[in-house]
Amino acid sequence: MSNRIQISRIPIKQRSLLPPEAQAALIDAKNRLRAGSAVRGQFGNNRGAYDGDGSPLPQLSAGCVYQEVQVGESSDPKPTDGKKRFVIEFHTSSRQVKNTYYTENHYLKFSFFRIV
Repeated sequence: MSNRIQISRIPIKQRSLLPPEAQAALIDAKNRLRAGSAVRGQFGNNRGAYDGDGSPLPQLSAGCVYQEVQVGESSDPKPTDGKKRFVIEFHTSSRQVKNTYYTENHYLKFSFFRIV
């Protein structure tokens, strides 16, 4: 049995209910991915569910990678990455977005929503 969370266990959120800055960031990220541009960082989702770093996202589909997209900036006096993030499951050869996940607190366990 995998230690990955099942996609059916992730709460769903309508894209239209996202804050305006998140909607704009998602449109920009999808356009850049389809055009072949990098958006932020790519990762393989290889952390375990119980290693203290939060729950990993579902197992990647064959030929896919996760791309992380920051939404806005932090409100700290020193500019850093904000807490809001999209993680996009992206098929590298077809350049198609398979799934999109969003969190308003990237550092909090079990905080992702699947965007539909």
